[in-house]
Amino acid sequence: MSCFYYLLTEEEQKWDQVIEPSELESSTTLVRDWILNILRFFFHPAKLKFGLLKNTKEYRQKNMPRRNQEESHPDLFGNNADLIINNLLTAFREQNLYETERLIQRLSREHSSHSRLFGFQQLLEAQKKLKTPVEDIQHDLNELRDTIRPLALKWLGLGAQSYLAPLWQRLAQALKGQCFNPLNPKLHRSFVCGEASDWVGVHEAVENESDWHQHPTLALRLAKALYFLNELETATEIWFYLFWQFSAEATAAIESEENPNLALRERWRVFEDMEEEMNPVNFPAWMLLTDWKLLHYSFNKNLQVLSALGKNYHAIHQFLLLKQDNAKNPQDVELELRKALKQTDEKLLKWYLKTK
Repeated sequence: MSCFYYLLTEEEQKWDQVIEPSELESSTTLVRDWILNILRFFFHPAKLKFGLLKNTKEYRQKNMPRRNQEESHPDLFGNNADLIINNLLTAFREQNLYETERLIQRLSREHSSHSRLFGFQQLLEAQKKLKTPVEDIQHDLNELRDTIRPLALKWLGLGAQSYLAPLWQRLAQALKGQCFNPLNPKLHRSFVCGEASDWVGVHEAVENESDWHQHPTLALRLAKALYFLNELETATEIWFYLFWQFSAEATAAIESEENPNLALRERWRVFEDMEEEMNPVNFPAWMLLTDWKLLHYSFNKNLQVLSALGKNYHAIHQFLLLKQDNAKNPQDVELELRKALKQTDEKLLKWYLKTK
C-alpha cells in the first residue's frame, strides 16, 4: 500500500494511524475499533484513489494498449456506398454543386461499378449547365424531358422538383420571344414554365400569343395556370370555350390526370353518366343549369362571343338571371329560356323540362 502513499493528501494519510488494541479501555471500544481497522483496510484512500484513477481518460490513454483505428470504428454498413448516395441525394436537393461533385468523385473512386453512378453523373452534368448559356435549345429540351427528368423523379423523390425547377427556368429564359408552333408545341416558354410550376410565367407566355384562343394546347395551359393562380372563374370560362370550339380536345383533357381541377372533372363524370346522352358541346350549358353559382361568375375574356354556342350560353345565362330575380313577367322569361335551350340542343331542353 505504501507504493500508493504519495497519492494521498495529508488528511487521507491519517487513515494509516491504526489504533492498537492494547490502548483500548473497554470491550465495546475494542469491537468498535477493530471494525474501524477492517474498514480502513478495505476502504483505504490509496485504493479508492487508484481505482478512480484507472477510469480516467488520461490513464487509459497512457496505459491501455492502442488499437487500430479501423478496429475501434468499424463500418456499421459494411459497404459505405449507401451512405455516400444518401449524402449525394441531399446535395442534389439542396443545389449544392460543390458537394455533389465531391461525392460523385468519391463514389466513382470507391465504387466505380455502382449501377447508379452513370445516372448521377448525368444529373451532375445537367446541373453544371446552369452556369452556361443555351446553345441548342431543342437538344437541351429533349435531354431534360426524356433523360434528366425521369432520373430525377426516380432517385430524388420529393426533392426532384427543387432540382429540376432551375433547369426548366434556364430553358424558359432562352425561349423568351419564341413564337408558338403547333407542330412543335413543347418548344415554347409556356411548356417549360409549366414544368417548373411557374404559373405566372405560363400565363404571360400564353397571353403574349395574340392568337392563343386558336390553339387548344395554349388554351389548356392557360386554364391550368389560372387554376393554380386561384383565378377559377376565368379558368372555367376557358374550359367552356374549349368545349364550344374544340370539344374533342376538351373531352380528352378534362378526363386526364393532368387536369388539376377535380371539381370540374367530377361534374363532367356526372354529365357523362346521364341516361340521355348529350353532345359534349352542351356541357357548359348543362353546368349552368345545375350549378346556379355560375350565374354570378365574371367571364372577363368575353370568349362566348367567339362561337354560336357561346352566344346561346350567354342567352341562357341572361334568362336564368331574370328568373332568379323574380321578373315581373316570369312566363315570358320561361318561354324565352326554353327557346334558347332548344336552339342550343333539343336534348338539353328535354332534360331541362324533365328536371323541373
